[in-house]
Amino acid sequence: MAVDEYGIPASGIVTSGTVADCNQAPLLMEDLEAEAFLADKAYDTNELLGMLKEAVSFA
Repeated sequence: MAVDEYGIPASGIVTSGTVADCNQAPLLMEDLEAEAFLADKAYDTNELLGMLKEAVSFA
């Protein structure tokens, strides 16, 4: 689920219980503009964490 700056849901994907969240995250990130993100490091998410790090520029 992606939320806006107030924590209000902006978009989401509903899947079966056996689908990993990290597989759906790139779909949620399409056309998403953000200054920051909050993510949980879980198993098999190195690709997702890499995408997030590239999307946010640290000044």
